[in-house]
Amino acid sequence: MSHALTIRAVRDGSVCVLILRGELDLCEGGALLTQAAISLDSTTERLVLDMAGVTFLDCSGARALAIAASFAPAGCPVIIRSVNSEVRRFLELLGMDLENPRDPGPDQEPRDESPAWVAGKGSRRTGPDRPLETGA
Repeated sequence: MSHALTIRAVRDGSVCVLILRGELDLCEGGALLTQAAISLDSTTERLVLDMAGVTFLDCSGARALAIAASFAPAGCPVIIRSVNSEVRRFLELLGMDLENPRDPGPDQEPRDESPAWVAGKGSRRTGPDRPLETGA
């Protein structure tokens, strides 16, 4: 069984969906960045990262997610859906700003963008896409 990352890009008008399957780690982060750079353009109004098939995520994979999100045009919402509980917990432990994945962190200048990362499975709120809760 292969654990290599596969990424399928699906475009529906101005919505770009990247469907990730496998392990998103140091070896595979570049593939995500390449696919995001190819798939996103100035006409993209919504980026969806479908992570239902992501079986493993490390720090470099999380960084690749944040960088891929930054490729979306300003004002374009970035949505992450179908995150399994282990990957979600890992992102929370890293302190990643799940409400704004393009936020560079406290040591860098903030960007004037405000997309939302949201997840769908197991939501207590209605709708398939909801903000990830950080337990705060």
